[in-house]
Amino acid sequence: MRQRYLLVHSHKTDLRTDVLADRIVESLATMLPKAKARVARARNAQRVGSLITTGQAMLAVMSLTDAINLYRGTSQFKGLNTGTVRALVRNKEFVLVASAEFPIEHAWLVTSALMHDSNVALNIPDVSADAPIPIHLGARAYANGETFESLQKTDEM
Repeated sequence: MRQRYLLVHSHKTDLRTDVLADRIVESLATMLPKAKARVARARNAQRVGSLITTGQAMLAVMSLTDAINLYRGTSQFKGLNTGTVRALVRNKEFVLVASAEFPIEHAWLVTSALMHDSNVALNIPDVSADAPIPIHLGARAYANGETFESLQKTDEM
């Protein structure tokens, strides 16, 4: 399933994550149809955190509080390999997090697609060194104005 579809995880204990995940998937269906984006619903935020930090999931919508706790390994996320979480895009309450293993080019494409769709209304997260969740390298490249082609040339070297 993960190899055929770009899964965006949400969870049932906060249905607002599900609403935003649905909007993100709709946007990606229009902007990146070959990604075959789908929403995958987990039972709770802890399960989403476990999936992201073990590489079983690449993308998830989480509340900003949950995402920060996941990155720090606090609250219900104690014991997880939390340093692997990165931010792609966000709004005031939620953040689309990615595994650090999510390919840079894919992160750039997802970020670009979501930033160009006014129906989703997301922003680039904090890019400063003291950000609560580090930005994914692909999202950072997009924010810095790097082109998709420049990322591909970097990988070839």
